Amino acid sequence: MSAVKLPKLKNKNKKSTVFKVFVSIILSLVILIFLGAIAFCTYIVLNAPEFDIKKLYTKESTVLLYNDKTEFARLGTENRELVDYDELPEVLIDAIIATEDARFFQHNGFDLGRFIKASIGQLEGNSGAGGASTITMQLSKNFFTSTEAQGVEGIVRKFTDIYLSVFKIEKKYSKEEIFEYYVNAQFLGNGTYGVKQASKLYFGKEVGDLTIPEAALIAGLFNAPSSYDPFHNIEASEQRKNQVLELMRRHGYIDDQQLEDARNITVASLLDTTVETNEYQDFIDTVVDEIIDETGLNPYTTPMVIYTTLDTKVQNTINKIMKNKKNFKDKTIQAGIAITSSKDGSILGIGGGRNKSGARQYNFATMIKRHPGSSIKPFMDYGPLFEYNGATPSTPIEDAPYTYSNGAPILNADRTYAGMMTIKEALAQSRNVPALKAFQQVSKKKISNYVHSFGIDYGPELYESAAIGAFNGVSPLEMSAAYGAYARGGYFIKPYAYKKIVYRDTNEEYIRNIKKTKVCSETTAKYINDILTYAINQGALGSINHASTQVAGKTGTSTVGGEAIRKYRLDPSAIMDSWACMYSKEYSIALWYGYDKISHKHYMVPWDGTVGRRTLAAKLSKVLFQTNSRLVTS
Repeated sequence: MSAVKLPKLKNKNKKSTVFKVFVSIILSLVILIFLGAIAFCTYIVLNAPEFDIKKLYTKESTVLLYNDKTEFARLGTENRELVDYDELPEVLIDAIIATEDARFFQHNGFDLGRFIKASIGQLEGNSGAGGASTITMQLSKNFFTSTEAQGVEGIVRKFTDIYLSVFKIEKKYSKEEIFEYYVNAQFLGNGTYGVKQASKLYFGKEVGDLTIPEAALIAGLFNAPSSYDPFHNIEASEQRKNQVLELMRRHGYIDDQQLEDARNITVASLLDTTVETNEYQDFIDTVVDEIIDETGLNPYTTPMVIYTTLDTKVQNTINKIMKNKKNFKDKTIQAGIAITSSKDGSILGIGGGRNKSGARQYNFATMIKRHPGSSIKPFMDYGPLFEYNGATPSTPIEDAPYTYSNGAPILNADRTYAGMMTIKEALAQSRNVPALKAFQQVSKKKISNYVHSFGIDYGPELYESAAIGAFNGVSPLEMSAAYGAYARGGYFIKPYAYKKIVYRDTNEEYIRNIKKTKVCSETTAKYINDILTYAINQGALGSINHASTQVAGKTGTSTVGGEAIRKYRLDPSAIMDSWACMYSKEYSIALWYGYDKISHKHYMVPWDGTVGRRTLAAKLSKVLFQTNSRLVTS
């Protein structure tokens, strides 16, 4: 019997040994984790920055220069007025608490429940799970640690914020003091810091006089001031305001009726439209957007010295033209003007629109995507025909009844046909039928490569209608840069508004990479320049003053579709967009003229567009086209 039991004893001993090893491993892991946690906490404590209130309000401004030495604007902390907690209206306190940290007055700087909930939501991929940072932690993150959210650095930053919040800030300051610091230090868009200055900027009133919807709008800016900027993104601002109002109702600060009343008050009706802005604001906006796009850093919140490409002569000319009401059909019609250097591709001046107030509003020179009409023909039709098929300005082409490949007829603007003519006359007269024929003679792949190389994006697919500019779309800045490539003999330079940045905190330099790319032969450029110079001399833009300077140019017009004509009861000849592009050896100018949105009251007929673009073009040329220079020649 004992011989039978021996294997069981061995098995029992084996299990006991495995169990002891397992327990030893677990205990070792626990000890390692415990020691690691101690080491991590020690690292956090030793490396945490000091919480110094002075640092909240002493960040340097961003300085913008032209001619590499002359200051024309500052962005940043000069636009700040401090407010005491007792001066804050209850409605604003409620709005910020409901939106940013509902249990602010209950926790000790760290809300464990919120932290766990947000962490689980983010692990599950729920982008709407909300953030884990309390108001106190935001104060630490925004001004003393960093906004890093990924990897080991993100973890260290998060726990540093928790340590500072619980053991440094909340231990030393009252909740009221912390809230006061928070609302005074925060960047709230358009170069404005703190709720007191934001109230004056957006509503023209003292912070203590804010209403429920106004308080909701300001509270909504704390999360993302640029994204919810009411001057720049009014639709997003409206949605954010309503989100804040809903949170206020959910947390019991307002009732259903107050919610409904506040939702019915639009952001547009709240804004103060008498805000004074820098005379070069359109250019400033262009620089800021470019730097954010390229570096990810906002000059309003990151102190910089920016060496811009601004030409004050050019910008002052644009400003004078845009402010003169006599230059425009009515007070509603808009315009966008972009002027770049034909020599180096830099942006010299920007006319971002009429009747604007505040910073970083919609820019009609850089942001629109409108049908270019016939102004696209030198790129979509004749440029490729010269470049790839060996055509010349004297090559014959017939202007006669014709159709697209699908059988739909194509018409000239005057509804007539000129018969056999040269390419020179066809482009100078902007005939549509020859343009389509030129387009059809070159492969779409070659046309696509050609057009894209000039910085023009026609969309996901190239249709034949693009031959006469029927696509969405282009901006004046894109057209100015494209024509500038012809002016410099076939070399494209992506337009840029600054040459160098110096970060004021570190003195580190960021020099912009300016790339010059050959996009067509000098012969092709010469052909286009000669034809478009001939077109200007024949009166394509009316009577423009260009002294002895050689000026080339092209116009463009887009029509309103039949459905819109019927919907808004418009004249059958209604047009949507009117373009004028002209360039010399020094300047490449592109301007768009039209309504942002058409209606039964606000639309153009062809004569309106012609008069509008000719008026603006004539006044620009009177100042800028006065030097003795000629475009590229063979």
